[in-house]
Amino acid sequence: MSGKITASTAPRMASACQRERPYPSQSFLGLSLVALVFLLSTFSDACEEPPTFEAMELIGKPKTYYEVGERVDYTCRKGFYYVPPLATHTICDQNHTWLPVSDEPCYRKICPFIRYPLHGKTIYANGSNAYGYQLHFVCDEGFYLIGTPILYCKLEGINAVWSSKAPVCEKILCSPPPKIKNGKYTFSDIEVFEYLEAVTYSCDPAPGPDQFSLVGESQLYCSDNAVWSSDAPECKVVKCPFPVLNNGKQISGFAKKFFYNAMVMFQCDEGFYLNGSDTVVCDSNSTWQPPIPTCLKALLPPSTKLPTLSHSVSTPSSTKSPITSVSGYPNPDEELFNINNLDDWVIALIVIVVIVGVAVICVGLYKCLQSRKKGKAEVRAEYTACQSKSATPAEQTI
Repeated sequence: MSGKITASTAPRMASACQRERPYPSQSFLGLSLVALVFLLSTFSDACEEPPTFEAMELIGKPKTYYEVGERVDYTCRKGFYYVPPLATHTICDQNHTWLPVSDEPCYRKICPFIRYPLHGKTIYANGSNAYGYQLHFVCDEGFYLIGTPILYCKLEGINAVWSSKAPVCEKILCSPPPKIKNGKYTFSDIEVFEYLEAVTYSCDPAPGPDQFSLVGESQLYCSDNAVWSSDAPECKVVKCPFPVLNNGKQISGFAKKFFYNAMVMFQCDEGFYLNGSDTVVCDSNSTWQPPIPTCLKALLPPSTKLPTLSHSVSTPSSTKSPITSVSGYPNPDEELFNINNLDDWVIALIVIVVIVGVAVICVGLYKCLQSRKKGKAEVRAEYTACQSKSATPAEQTI
């Protein structure tokens, strides 16, 4: 027993020895705090990195902090030049901030002045022709630009120069428009057309019974970039078939022949309705667009005549007049009872009512069964009590 007690006290001696180890750690923590306080006091007496500017840069590499009274110098960046007498240096002040300084002494270098082109104008996008800025060129109406429309002032060595040569504005001149087969255009004797000058095309008389139709733009004009406003038209025979509408009739655009762009309107006979567009046009492919419509037979309206009652007391099986249906159209009586025609909310309401009804029935059955079980339990309890009471006098007699 004594040996077991000695063994149990040995770990306690070991833990007592381990308690002496934190003292070196506390010493290290104290030294760290002292060093941190020293560094903070050192940084508090210094300035942070000096400010940066667009037009000038710091001479040498920046340091993490600067001592009070320390000076830094700047120089103008590439593309800028220095204009005295403003200073380009600053000093770390006693309040640990830098003395005021700016990059105003550094000015952008200037590109050579370019005069606006003849029949055009120049636009300095940034307000001047300084380094890094843009120069835009625009020609007057009736002239087009040859060259680069936007120039950039850039550095070439130590000098500021434009990115390319200045463009020029030339008068817009168009070559004669293309000739067409079976047709001609006005002013065909002119070899050069100026800006906005126009020509008109027309077709020659057709050798056969059907005339030529001009398909495309009849008038073209000389537009920007010395090109014509659209492609040349063509002259060809365009003839659409005679429009026929079964169970209907044509009400406008009557003609013996129907050529390009002829327009026709239709109307269905009584008892029919129009399926399609009532207006069609003869297109360049000699077809009607949109296609000629069709007239479909409409549903007969229900009879408004009242049924004739016989002298007998018997009630007629139906007081509704029969409604005939056309093939391809549903019977109105059938649609009345078609569940597919019911609204979604009506179907949802029916489903909810059915679910609630089933739930109510289930709850009622459950309560009924519970009450019956409870009744049986009470009867058994009363029966047991009666047996106990009947047995008590016998026991007393014994």
